[in-house]
Amino acid sequence: MARPNRGDRLEYSHHRKTNSIKFTVSFTMHDVATKWKDVATFQWEPFGENNQVPIGTVTGTVHFPKGVTASNSWTWLHTEQTSETGRTKDGSFTFTVNDVKSGEYLDVVAAFDAAKAGDMARVETDDHLQELKEDEADDERFWRNLERQRATRRLNNWMTTISAGLIFGIIGVVAALRSSGRSRYRGSIEYWRDRPELSPASAAKLIDIVTSGDKPDISERQLVATLLSLAVKKVIAVFPGSADLYIGVDLKQVSPVELSQRIGSDPYKRNNARTNSTIVMLWQSDYGVSEGFDESVFVESVFDGSGSGGSGSAASSVSDAHQPDLSASERALLYLLTVISERVGRTAFDMDDIKDACKDWKDGYKELEKFTNACKTEFAAAVRSVGGKRCASESPYSFESKRPGVIRHRAFLSKSR
Repeated sequence: MARPNRGDRLEYSHHRKTNSIKFTVSFTMHDVATKWKDVATFQWEPFGENNQVPIGTVTGTVHFPKGVTASNSWTWLHTEQTSETGRTKDGSFTFTVNDVKSGEYLDVVAAFDAAKAGDMARVETDDHLQELKEDEADDERFWRNLERQRATRRLNNWMTTISAGLIFGIIGVVAALRSSGRSRYRGSIEYWRDRPELSPASAAKLIDIVTSGDKPDISERQLVATLLSLAVKKVIAVFPGSADLYIGVDLKQVSPVELSQRIGSDPYKRNNARTNSTIVMLWQSDYGVSEGFDESVFVESVFDGSGSGGSGSAASSVSDAHQPDLSASERALLYLLTVISERVGRTAFDMDDIKDACKDWKDGYKELEKFTNACKTEFAAAVRSVGGKRCASESPYSFESKRPGVIRHRAFLSKSR
């Protein structure tokens, strides 16, 4: 292309096709901090809720004046997405935010010792650090309460879905067992196949995407799929009907014939079997003080043969060679069921027992988040392994010692500090 006629030094390159363009934008902001009596503070929002560009991964570093270290500065990171924060040796604050979509915001709030600050255009005569800490703590409590309410509603919906899913799952298993003899291959050639890479939860999420489009929340289908997978692997057992139908029965030894005779001979038990299900913990997960699923220990549940009236206990530890081979989401759900079993007080419990045990469980959402985060992480890793976009994220908030990275429920650039 031709140069312009005037003397401006502008050059035009020829047109080229490309799949992406990277822009590097540098700018300097002045008078962004306020100097108080005790600290100097500033708030930076690189992008807000009006952002229309799906960014992906965002990294940033906040450098403080000379002499400011991690001991005399405080930082908070507000975002809806998975984030990591840290402090370098010179006191700088670093952050990484993943999977940033359009319409999402990022907000950084920082404060440092006023003695290390130079002259500033905006000066206040009052102390401000304690007020700032209290404000951030209030926002954290607001978020946690909001997440607890959401998790409680989700747990109630899941309990209903589990009941229906288990009933249909039992019907399907019975039908499959009846037809397996007729459909089983009788030839002499053995068929071998590799183990599927997707966990049941990831497979269920994939079905949701194919049939209904990508959804951000963990679906009930993932919960039911993982629960049935635990039953197939004989980590748990699922029986039709409520737990009181099996008082005096050793649920580890009962045969399908005995079970059919016990329920089929009584109209009440037949109706009960259609509306409720009992979960029996054949294995339990004991995490101790560890929060990581990789360090989990499985123990075999011990039954005293008293059915729902007994107090089964996780007393028989086993070697790694005999532990069940579970995915991260399966381990997380097993741990959730183990905690519920402890709250119920039995290793055999039904859906009504679960609802009663979870009714006043204030911290139940934390245990539920371990399963939902495991599902999201598994699926995100699966789609990344085949070159797909990231469809899930991990825990929506992160913390660092003494200076927590607190997520924000809204953008607040205009809020007075």
